[in-house]
Amino acid sequence: MLKLLRFENRWLVSEVEEIPAEIGDPDCVLKYPHEVTKDGLIAFPPFSDDRELAVRSSDITLIAEPDSKTASLFYETKSE
Repeated sequence: MLKLLRFENRWLVSEVEEIPAEIGDPDCVLKYPHEVTKDGLIAFPPFSDDRELAVRSSDITLIAEPDSKTASLFYETKSE
């Protein structure tokens, strides 16, 4: 499911999947994460070709539904 996330003082848009984990281990996967900027979307993390990132949900401070413009831009960027 596509979500807008506040992660380490950055706004990210990403598909999010929960995974089983031990306490303290990463418990979700961000698929095709992109940072939302005033100029558009930038692949996250910079300088990496990784398309899936395992993270701890405790590091995410806000989860919301992206607006239709951001969701549309995400799917356009993902297909490139």
